[in-house]
Amino acid sequence: MLKRPPISVLTAVLLMLFLLHVAIAGKATDYPRRPKLVLILVIDQFRYDYLVRFRQRFVAGGFNLLLNGANFADCRYDYATTSAGPGHATLLTGAYANVHGIIGNEWYEPTLRRTVNCVEDPTTKLVSEPDRASATPGFSPHYLIGSTLGDELRAATDFRSKVVAISLKDRAAVLMGGHSPSAVYWYDPGSGRFVTSTYYMPALPSWVAEFNRNSPVKEYCGGKWTVLAETTGASGQTLGEYRGMPEESCPDPKFLGWLQHTPFMNEIELAFAREVVRNERLGQGTDPDLLAISLSVNDSIGHAFGPYSPQVADVTLRTDRYLASFFAELDKLVGLNNVWIALSADHGVAPNPGFIQDHKWGPGNAQSALIRNAVETAMASAFGPGAWIEGMEGPYIYLDHHALMNHHIQPLQAEEVAATAAVSAPGVTAAFTRTQLLTGSLPSSPFARAASNSFNPKRGGDVFVVLDPYALPVSGSRETTHGSLWNYDSQVPLLLWGSAFKPGVYFSRCQPIDLAATLAAALGLTQPSGSQGSPLEPALRQ
Repeated sequence: MLKRPPISVLTAVLLMLFLLHVAIAGKATDYPRRPKLVLILVIDQFRYDYLVRFRQRFVAGGFNLLLNGANFADCRYDYATTSAGPGHATLLTGAYANVHGIIGNEWYEPTLRRTVNCVEDPTTKLVSEPDRASATPGFSPHYLIGSTLGDELRAATDFRSKVVAISLKDRAAVLMGGHSPSAVYWYDPGSGRFVTSTYYMPALPSWVAEFNRNSPVKEYCGGKWTVLAETTGASGQTLGEYRGMPEESCPDPKFLGWLQHTPFMNEIELAFAREVVRNERLGQGTDPDLLAISLSVNDSIGHAFGPYSPQVADVTLRTDRYLASFFAELDKLVGLNNVWIALSADHGVAPNPGFIQDHKWGPGNAQSALIRNAVETAMASAFGPGAWIEGMEGPYIYLDHHALMNHHIQPLQAEEVAATAAVSAPGVTAAFTRTQLLTGSLPSSPFARAASNSFNPKRGGDVFVVLDPYALPVSGSRETTHGSLWNYDSQVPLLLWGSAFKPGVYFSRCQPIDLAATLAAALGLTQPSGSQGSPLEPALRQ
């Protein structure tokens, strides 16, 4: 007959089991508490150095709020097509264009023999009314390959979580929203309304129609863009003013055309975002919701005037103040202690050619026509006269494969002739062939790696061209652009704020693809399908 253990032994064993249970439970609670709302802010064409150059003039509750979180000071895209479409897709998928497929805002499609927009979808219609769709073709993410952070959040919560994306630009909103969002809205500059497409819903919700009827664009009629007192180097000057004819009503299309290139568009967009939070009841459920906002007007102002202009200084300071107001409203609606906020950008921007030339940094301008002429001349010399280039879009040269086939020319041979000619043109650093990009037979260089991360075989061309630093494919001296692998285009902010993140300035190298990976890890989600990034562990509370 077995003896029973003494009572003291049983007590000790039970106590040990209880303490083990408490330890395990305590360990589980160390995982970050899920927020009610995840807010992802993307500022279109926003260089990291803006947060440093203008910080002394920021207010307490705007950028400074986020800068008191986790600030990654060396965050750079490692690809060569730094534009809005690829950038917004990259931030939410955690992948580069070689995986998510958005190789540019547009690309040439040989099967259609035309350039396509990265979100165009003729199977959808634009929705701008509360009771019907229009006859205008709409937009959708059908070109986007793989899932986004929002898609994974929706699936993990049995689609109880709401995911909403907003932008002035259709492509930014669509690509942030992913494949299965609750709603996606963008601004139609022709009408001054926020719209969507039949991919998402058959008609606008009544609250959106009401917002459009009482649109805040009307408040700016008769106004002008005068710099803030805090904007240095501008001395209170007026940077823009609309002068309509006496018989013109306001807001009419001409006024709307002027308004869409002023900082006031950020205030209008954030007013709409506030109504999204209120009417969609974001942050009010048992599962986290996600709101992605892309502030677009910084891009058009930056293109027109360059990063060292008073216009860019003023829009940056105004954006700071608009965000402070929006965060205060969010605190009332959801409670900031229930919100995680991430801020980044889709790309930076180069100084304008005049600035570059004045300071002897580089040529300033690059002429795409010279590259095209060099390639056509070399192809004619090698294979005979003819029009050998079918299209050029972004960094890509698309050869005419019908002409190659008719002349019995192997594509590899044609690619090599074209690439050699392209790299001989003024303003070109490197050129890679489609075959090199497909097979991985590239030289060991940062240029080749960035080109490879940009290339998707379904959409990429036959030659990938890398321009010299400070050689911009624009005419004139004032207008500027982006879209290169150089740091002025690729370095962007990455700020994380909220209970899951450790405050501090982090100087370890990171990439924007790490944003989706970090948020997915903190939320306990499966990474987006093509995610190539890594969670930014130093900033995560364990």
